[in-house]
Amino acid sequence: MRAAACNIQPAPKHIAVVLRSAVVIVAVALAVLPARALPRPVPASAPASLGALDVIALEICYTTVMARYYRPVDPAVLLGGARRGIAAYLASRGVTPVRLPAIPAHVDRYRAESEIDREVALAVARYGTRVRTPDLVAQTIAGEIAALHDPYSVVFPSAAFKKFVGFLDGTPSAGIGAELDVDPTTHAVRVADVFPDGPAEAAGLRAGDTITTIDELPVATPADVVRALRGRPGTTVRLAFTRDGVAQPQLAIVRAVIVAPDVTARVIGEGLGYVRIRSFGARAPQQLDAVLVRLRNAGTRAYVIDLRADGGGYRDAAIAIASHFVRGTVVTTRERAGPPVPFAAKTSIALLGGPLAVLIDGDTASAAEIVAGAIQDAKAGTLVGTRTFGKGLVQETFALPDGGAIKLTTARYLTPAGRDIDTIGIEPDVVVVQPADAHPGELGHDPQLDRAVAIVAP
Repeated sequence: MRAAACNIQPAPKHIAVVLRSAVVIVAVALAVLPARALPRPVPASAPASLGALDVIALEICYTTVMARYYRPVDPAVLLGGARRGIAAYLASRGVTPVRLPAIPAHVDRYRAESEIDREVALAVARYGTRVRTPDLVAQTIAGEIAALHDPYSVVFPSAAFKKFVGFLDGTPSAGIGAELDVDPTTHAVRVADVFPDGPAEAAGLRAGDTITTIDELPVATPADVVRALRGRPGTTVRLAFTRDGVAQPQLAIVRAVIVAPDVTARVIGEGLGYVRIRSFGARAPQQLDAVLVRLRNAGTRAYVIDLRADGGGYRDAAIAIASHFVRGTVVTTRERAGPPVPFAAKTSIALLGGPLAVLIDGDTASAAEIVAGAIQDAKAGTLVGTRTFGKGLVQETFALPDGGAIKLTTARYLTPAGRDIDTIGIEPDVVVVQPADAHPGELGHDPQLDRAVAIVAP
């Protein structure tokens, strides 16, 4: 099981083509439904008008929420949410007025469950061809989840769930392999990073370059950049750019299928390595291992880890990555029932050693906060920047029969020192407010990075 905390947060201004992620997330457990949350066998009295898969889907939602949601749930709340979902679906199909059975005076856990099944079955029987049963069931489930009033608990239809998993694990797209920073005022397009072994690197583009035109056309918005740089693999895009204010010869870059790396790194000074962790996807630990080997071989003795604009990822990835910096407990999760569960650093991963600074900001969330909190509690490095997002909740996903899934908040997490940072965030050791005209990752134009370098420079 892979688990982590997921967040919904304001999108940062940075884009990558693959553009710097406007992060919504998230890291979740991609899990098969645990035995304790499996639906009970369909009773013989289950409504005949509902197919077995429809009943199973309703059972999965109800029983999983009742058993695994991180806070106690009143069954009447789920029944009310289901009724609102049913009513909304019927209204969307032109049913007016919507007639639902009277609400029972008293509902316990099992009465609410049977009422939900009964009301869905009655709607199918009453409105016949005006109702598509799978859509009605999906809307009923969505109503139950919406009744929790939890922004992190959502229902994914099948196609959306595939996209969600692809976002976490990296979905290929055709581009040039660079991370770009579009200035919101001047619209200048600067290269924040160049992905290893990608077309941009092969063509000679470097971090800090400023792109002036794409295919001889100026760009005005991030959307313009996306449209101009993405295209079919094998096609060519031509960039005019400046380096240190001096115009350079135009580059012809052949687009290729790119999977944006979770982790990149470069040497930014004598004995100083800069590591950017964009997200905690499944490949992030292996990518970090690889870049740290390269940095050590280059003689790096001090490190800056950049977790800004990192919305999180898988909990297991966070634990593996934190294991480079700390020993002992990395994070503790606390479910509604049962004792707290600590997750320890992997002793098979060697400690990095050397001075360490970690960059954080208001878009540092979830699994990224797990790592930042563990480093701060262990006094293994200095946190620099601004207060983090404050996402201290864990989500897991539970499969539905149609290929969709429910993403449900199942636990809180605490830092090794027992801090609950949900809605609070993590305060940096050294506060540096970033000006609007900063260019993240670029020395001399990134005050937070400049301060971190001053702290750890060998």
